[in-house]
Parts: sequence; structure tokens; C-alpha cells
Amino acid sequence: MKKFFAASLIAATAALTTVPATAAPNSQLVRSVEHRLAVIGFRNVDVSTLSTGQVAALHLKLQGPYASTFRRVRTQQEVKVILNWDGSENKGF
Repeated sequence: MKKFFAASLIAATAALTTVPATAAPNSQLVRSVEHRLAVIGFRNVDVSTLSTGQVAALHLKLQGPYASTFRRVRTQQEVKVILNWDGSENKGF
């Protein structure tokens, strides 16, 4: 049993290393993130130009409701960090 587990782990590791590191994000995920960014005021962000890591981070950050003003402002600040904005940009605000 242990040998089978070890062999499975090695095979899984080998399979993961063959996946390209620069794979483009799924188009449905890109559209979803674009929509969610627009909801919180980031209408002019071209999500297709972002890295896969940025799209994934935004997707996770933009889960859930934005009913309270505090949560919305905090989420906007965290999105700016993910986008690497330093405040000099005028994209959507």
C-alpha cells in the first residue's frame, strides 16, 4: 500500500510539473472577474491582460456580498493591491 501511495505521489508530482506555468485563465473566469470588478467600481480594468495569479486572487477576493460600505471600501483597497496600483492610476474611479 505504501509503495502504491508513493508511486501515485510521484506520478502526480510529475504531471503537475508538465503543466505550463503561463497558462491563460479560463475565459469564463475572466468574464466573471470583469463583472465583479465593475460592480465595485473598477470598470476600466482589462482582466485579459492580468496574470493568472492576479485573476485567481481577484476571483477569491471578490466572493460574497458587498452590502456594507466598510466591506466595499476594504475590498477596493485590497483589489488595488492585487492590481499593483499605487494610487497614480485613474482606472475606474
